[in-house]
Amino acid sequence: MSESSYAYAFGRVRALETGLIDSTQIKRMIDARTAQDALKTLSETSYGSYLPDAPDIPDIEKALIEELKKTYEIVRNISPQREITDLFELQYDIHNLKILLKSEITSVSFDELLIPLGREGPESLAEALEGDLKAVSPSIGQIIEKARIIYEDTKDVQKVQFFLDREHTRLMYQGFLKIPFLTQFFILKIDLENIRNAVRAHRVGLPFEDIFLPGGSYPVAFFTEIKDQPAEYFMEKTRNRDYAEVVTEGLTQYQKTGSLSLYEKNTDDFLMNYMKKAKFYSLSIEPVAGYLFAKEREVRIIRQVLIGKMKHIDVTQRVSEVYE
Repeated sequence: MSESSYAYAFGRVRALETGLIDSTQIKRMIDARTAQDALKTLSETSYGSYLPDAPDIPDIEKALIEELKKTYEIVRNISPQREITDLFELQYDIHNLKILLKSEITSVSFDELLIPLGREGPESLAEALEGDLKAVSPSIGQIIEKARIIYEDTKDVQKVQFFLDREHTRLMYQGFLKIPFLTQFFILKIDLENIRNAVRAHRVGLPFEDIFLPGGSYPVAFFTEIKDQPAEYFMEKTRNRDYAEVVTEGLTQYQKTGSLSLYEKNTDDFLMNYMKKAKFYSLSIEPVAGYLFAKEREVRIIRQVLIGKMKHIDVTQRVSEVYE
């Protein structure tokens, strides 16, 4: 790809970043007296064109999806490396596969849970599940076939979902291997997810091997060595890692409250601070990837704040940093 393609993408991303919601706007939404007051702030942004006068939760979800659809359309048009940026949409294909396979297994429709995003899209995935595997990419077709075999062998829907999570991780890792910055981001993310999942598995007695995600810096044996105190184990084992503070502070709070919410917030902030370094790249794919990550995070924060307001849940201590 020519330098001019990267330069163009870099310029477009810098312009797009000015439209991201900043921490002041998020704070106004959090501090708003009512959900309607918070929505007034959102209506002043690019999301406003998708919102009716008195939106409910489905209206908000639709607006968030529409904004993401527009974002991915723009990125598809400017990305110098579609094979990298398209990976960000893989999460929606995996989500939709879970929904469609569950519908197939239970003979109950869950179409309202499908998300109209993804590299493949829900329609193509549905066609593949009906027998036309040419409707999707070979990698997704193979995943569908393996998922069906797992269900036939186990009759366990949860094991199918765990398998899909692992395949999502595998494909992301393989794709990001070409970009050292994104590879390192992915390793950090998987390490922190595996630690969180290991704590949860220990609490409920779930075999960790079932939910272990590949691609991190720790082998599965690192997690299965835990005896009685997973919090102390992880705090000790990670004290020399870049994310030591995330683990120590989050799991200390978990010991006191039984909640992993602080761990999850600190993880989000840690990963956001890492991804902000993408801004310092120019003739490469990192700034485009950083913008996609920022937009996805923005959508999650908006959803968290607005739905919290509507359900009268205080999310002040749960909202993570934005990309600024």
